[in-house]
Amino acid sequence: MNDFLKKINFPVIGRWFILGTIVGIIAGLGAIIFFILLQGTSYFFLDYLTGLRIGETAGEPSLFGHATTEFKRWMLFIIPALGGLLSGFIVYRFAPEAEGHGTDAAIDAIHFKNGYIRWQVPIVKTIASAITIGTGGSGGREGPIAQIGAGFTSFLGRKLNITDREKRILTAAGMGAGVGAIFRSPLAGAIFAAEVLYSSSDLEAEVLLPSTITSIIAYSIFCSIFGWDSLFLTPDFKFTNPLELFTYTILGFACALFGYFYVKIFYKTHNFFKSLEVSNYIKPVIGGFLTGVIGFFIPQALGGGYSNIEKAMNGELAIWFLLILIFAKIFTTSFSIGSGGSAGIFGPSMVIGASVGGFMGLLLQKIFPTIVANPGAYVLVGMAGFFAGIAKTPLSTIIMVSEMTGNYHLLVPAMWVSTISFLVLRNTTIYKSQVKSRSDSPIHKGEFFLQILQEIRVGEIMRKDPIVIRADMHFKDILEFIPTTKHNSFPVIDNHNRLIGVLRFEEIREFVFEEGLEDLVVASEICDTETPVIMPDATLADAIETIGFKNIELLPVVNNLDDRLLIGIITRRDIITIYNKEMRKQKKQEALF
Repeated sequence: MNDFLKKINFPVIGRWFILGTIVGIIAGLGAIIFFILLQGTSYFFLDYLTGLRIGETAGEPSLFGHATTEFKRWMLFIIPALGGLLSGFIVYRFAPEAEGHGTDAAIDAIHFKNGYIRWQVPIVKTIASAITIGTGGSGGREGPIAQIGAGFTSFLGRKLNITDREKRILTAAGMGAGVGAIFRSPLAGAIFAAEVLYSSSDLEAEVLLPSTITSIIAYSIFCSIFGWDSLFLTPDFKFTNPLELFTYTILGFACALFGYFYVKIFYKTHNFFKSLEVSNYIKPVIGGFLTGVIGFFIPQALGGGYSNIEKAMNGELAIWFLLILIFAKIFTTSFSIGSGGSAGIFGPSMVIGASVGGFMGLLLQKIFPTIVANPGAYVLVGMAGFFAGIAKTPLSTIIMVSEMTGNYHLLVPAMWVSTISFLVLRNTTIYKSQVKSRSDSPIHKGEFFLQILQEIRVGEIMRKDPIVIRADMHFKDILEFIPTTKHNSFPVIDNHNRLIGVLRFEEIREFVFEEGLEDLVVASEICDTETPVIMPDATLADAIETIGFKNIELLPVVNNLDDRLLIGIITRRDIITIYNKEMRKQKKQEALF
């Protein structure tokens, strides 16, 4: 029992539980505040002023009920633009980095800023995003809540004076905690934090356990206030016909096609507004107005739009309307967020994915009526496949959709469609701050450099036929010999091939202009006899450490420290060359995934 207890590092475990609990509490409370603000702004601007009833989901009824105001459709030309004006002023006046979809900013902070996010950002993001979405802007909650969780955690990390590594881990864990709370999906939130940082199938494994702690705490706090039901109430869909994998394959390619179109339109819109020569304060107003124009004709394309997902699952939306909703939601999202509005892209992506799934389900049922029994199931699977492809988060998305709907019977088709969409869109991502893999992240480059060097032995790459100088070679002959080579460092050996030292060109410069030394001085007298050596079974990590510590270019390789028989050399350039070669090989392998 004592041996077992000694193996458990209680200080480390306790530290992560304490830090994780604090982060989880902050993220949970942040999710509560944001959700109340979002519901309040939505009620005031859309429900009370405009008379537009934003639909609710079964697991998330309105906190403020509904006003009796008559629907004034013309107000949609004004309210989203007003929201753009208010959110744009708040963002660009107090925290410009809070514009756009916040998850990207959190990812960027983790990769390139050691998790640093200014303390103003989560506050500004909370208010601005609630206004953007609450006034009809097409946006999701995950961006704001991810930056809220990450931002407050970054502030906490600085106050507690923890290490840069711990700051990065906690920032990612805070992001996952917020997502897990607001979408009532704690497991998916924990995995999302580790998965969303990379555009390949790589994971930030060290984030998983801390983010699990933070996500559980945040979820528990949020649901203790707003209830424990799943976000959506769905029919009991099941996968019972293997032939449906054929139609689900078609859905997977459809998700990839519409996902590619979505990403391209989103960033073309974003780049257009970036290049637009007007004040940054005005750009969200223009985006809001364009959103309102679309909303005038298709009000379902405004706001979060989650109720459309339930309606599509229940077969309440016609096939033609679902097709229109796909494009309407793509453009309203691009205008709302691409113009500088503050909101996330997960929510709209879920609606777009559900619409793609609903449209394809109804279409495939007409073509293959004996195979497709429940087109509503394709709505749920389409949600997972669409976002998994564009966000590069297949694992967390599959789990999140299952947790949000309370339906775990469609895991197989969801996995199938998500895999297809992920592979087809492997070079397309909605999160531009993602890096390809851990080896591409600045926070891990040193680790990968060391890892590669530790896996290769000196004997595998050493030069076995080095150019040497004999110990009894006269100074005159040395001066004539060096220009015939391209080197400036040479091992000096005796007649039995034992290493005497290393002769470096820079060390003999002082003797060049002294007369009378040509026939008096020999190599063994002017070489560095205390030069470090290395043996062939040492790693390249050992070699680069010695080279760096001694600030030398060439390191002799000897059979052992007693005989000191020279069997090769290794240089700084050799190590860098083999490292670059191994990295290129790894990149090619990663490109396959």
